Amino acid sequence: MQGKTSHTIQRQRLRKLVTIPMLSAIAFLLYYLEFHVPLMPTFLKLDFSTVPAIIGGLVFGPAAGVLIEVLKNGLHLLLKNTDGFIIGEIANTLAGGSFVFLAVYTQRLYKNKVGFVLGLTAGTLVMTVIMALANYFLLLPFYAVLYSISIEQLLQMFHMESLWSMIVLGIVPFNIIKGVLLSLIAYPVFVKMSARLGLLVTNPASSSKPVIS
Repeated sequence: MQGKTSHTIQRQRLRKLVTIPMLSAIAFLLYYLEFHVPLMPTFLKLDFSTVPAIIGGLVFGPAAGVLIEVLKNGLHLLLKNTDGFIIGEIANTLAGGSFVFLAVYTQRLYKNKVGFVLGLTAGTLVMTVIMALANYFLLLPFYAVLYSISIEQLLQMFHMESLWSMIVLGIVPFNIIKGVLLSLIAYPVFVKMSARLGLLVTNPASSSKPVIS
């Protein structure tokens, strides 16, 4: 019996070691399909590379989903000539990681469809707040330093009057749009996966505590 248990654990570990890099590679390829959102600052690009991270998170836990985001952006940074645009990878990791973690963690907490919808909603809101703060205090100032321009010059490039207006008129609506679109894709994927992977429970009271793994 103990031998069977040990063999099962080894198979699960092997499955994890194979699947996470595979999903990271798929996410990396999807990253190249990014596109501009109309009426948004040109540096804001939307992509759906977070979807494989959501799938990985649903299968292996929220930490695995975040790891896929990190690996994806690491590959993107190493293999693409980004001309110093490490800011894009940092932003994508923060946005995708926060969204995936909240969505998957909440689903594991409630183990039902409503829980996943709540998780997607929470992920969208938290991602929006994190990216607003990160852009205001870190990413946009770093962008200005990286290209040896002042904040005022940066604002002029994107026709904004202040850093705060860029956050309110650009960063916030962009991340809300991103969260909504990711949710519209993630929910049907979750529904199809749920029966096969046992992601739902009939009696919510019988659900165990969420596992962050």
